Formats: sequence, structure tokens, C-alpha cells
Amino acid sequence: MMIRRLLLLVFLSCTTASFARVWRVVGHLDGQLNTAGLPWTKAYNTTMTVNGLKNEVVLYSVRYSQPAVEQLENQFKAQGAAVMVKRTEEGASGVARWPDREARFLVLSPKAQPRHLVFIFYPEPSGQLRESRFPVPEYDRGELMNVVTDDDTHTFFATVKTFDSPTLVHDFYRNSLSALGWQTVMPPVVNHGEVKGVAIYQKKKKICYVQSAGRQAGSNLVTLLVKGGAL
Repeated sequence: MMIRRLLLLVFLSCTTASFARVWRVVGHLDGQLNTAGLPWTKAYNTTMTVNGLKNEVVLYSVRYSQPAVEQLENQFKAQGAAVMVKRTEEGASGVARWPDREARFLVLSPKAQPRHLVFIFYPEPSGQLRESRFPVPEYDRGELMNVVTDDDTHTFFATVKTFDSPTLVHDFYRNSLSALGWQTVMPPVVNHGEVKGVAIYQKKKKICYVQSAGRQAGSNLVTLLVKGGAL
């Protein structure tokens, strides 16, 4: 459960299926990582739709003694890809591009974690874009940034960039969700008349999280997470 939630949230820097799925070893020239010569463990395989395109998503757990970022970069370059990497204090993100496909990867290496977590996203080559359908009202006074759905659990995650205030965003979702039968489980924080933070709503077995956070240059990032089950 925690791994699937982490997969969903991690991409947007970018819930449960069986761990019995086995990650297959692939060849060197098909645009995917070959772990046959790498001591990487805990391979996990699932499918998600990212911005309308089906993605195969793989998670690896890697010892800190392994130069995970360099191993990714070197192998994709050896396959003829143009590789771009952005490093941070707690890991790295990057993309490997071929003429007809790409692979995106994210390496998390926080100090409190005993191993690297390596996420690799393989968008379906030449796949047809699917329409992104929101299970709750879409905040259309802004720019849709990312939509991710877990194809097995139908968990939905979206981010929208807007220049509206968090107060306007939360007012919109409180009113529109209430009109559709959603109940408020936790209202957002009100500080000096300004509404901000996270609000939680529930309708039968579904939970909706709405977060609105101010950013630099006066913009505001709206985050939606809709899933089934408990909080």
C-alpha cells in the first residue's frame, strides 16, 4: 500500500496490487534498464496513466554503495539515448530520450532512508493519448500540470497551477463538492481570514484531498488526490 502511494506521489515532483508481479530482465537495446549486472533489489512493477499516456513504472531499492545515478546514466547512454540529469541534495531526476521513445527516472536518497529508491517510468511508445477525466470538478481557472491515475486502483492525482488565491480555490471545492454530496471531513486552515492548506472530503468509500499552496511569483499550486478506502 505505501509503495503504490509513494509511486503516485513521487512522479509529480512528477494502493494495492500484488507483489507477485515479476520484473523481467530486458535486453540492452530496447530503451529499458537491464538490471542483470546490477545488485539492485526489491523490483516492483505496475502500470499508471501519466498525462494521458500509459506508463510502465518500476521501483528498485539500491544500496548506497551503488552509484545509482551514474549507473542509470551510463546504461541509457550506452543504448544511444540523450540523457539529462538534475541532481539535488536528496537524489536526482532525469530523462533518457531516443528518437522513438523515452524513459524518465527519479532517484530518492534522503538521509533518513537506508537505501536509494529508484523509480523508472517508461511511457508507451507512440501510444494514443487518453482523455484525462476528473472524478471531481476540475479547477479550470489555471493551467493543468500533471494528471496521474493508477490503472489498478483508479487512484487519481492532479496538479493545477493558478494565480487565484488558496481562499478562492478552497471556496470552489467546498461549494462544488458539497453540491455533489461530498461531506467535509477536515476543513482547511483559516488564518487571519485567509483559507489555505489541506481540506479532506468524503463520499461513501471515496476520499478527496485538496491542497492549495502559494508559490513564488504569486502562483498557486492546487493538488488533488482522490482514492478509495480510509484516510
